[in-house]
Amino acid sequence: MTNENTQAVQTDLIEMDPIKARRARMLKMARATKQSGELSMIEAGAVMAGAALLALAVYAGGKYVLDLIHASQFKSEAQMFHTGLLNATQNDADFSAETLTVLAQNHAFDSAGSRVASDKSSVKGMFNGIVTAAVGTLVTSNDSLILTYPVTSAVCSLSAAALVTVYTQVTVNGTTIFSPTTTFNPATVATACASNGAMASMALWTTRT
Repeated sequence: MTNENTQAVQTDLIEMDPIKARRARMLKMARATKQSGELSMIEAGAVMAGAALLALAVYAGGKYVLDLIHASQFKSEAQMFHTGLLNATQNDADFSAETLTVLAQNHAFDSAGSRVASDKSSVKGMFNGIVTAAVGTLVTSNDSLILTYPVTSAVCSLSAAALVTVYTQVTVNGTTIFSPTTTFNPATVATACASNGAMASMALWTTRT
């Protein structure tokens, strides 16, 4: 074959196979990308999709995890308050002389830290509500101290079972969920905690018996 014929054949091949030539160049570029450690567009898309699914899963479970953390913190503080109340009133014949300020001055609420006002006149709860203290009667006059603590409805539901093992009586939004004459019932707790919307008022009764 003459040189002229050879050149003509090569020219024809180039003109007939531009698609194959383009594919070859793309494969070469893909191999070079792989060798350099970079992700291909398909791989990058898969990674981004996986990250999006993970973020969605975290978001979906995040509130529940946060509620569990808050419930644990609240239960701990409520138990410390109970101990603080008993320590602050250990020489009282009854609770008739007690007020929130006197209790705070006697360190009943020290576990709340800076949420106790500097003049001991008020105590702020973990959820920005105001904790109150009042003298009550369960069996005999002035035999109880009643702490009222505003919490979220979720924390209420998650904490109630633990608090009834500490306090003599517990009411939620006015419903007694546990007392010496009331048996704890999870269904009652669920209804009571949700009865006032996003927040619930838990009244915690401390007695000496």
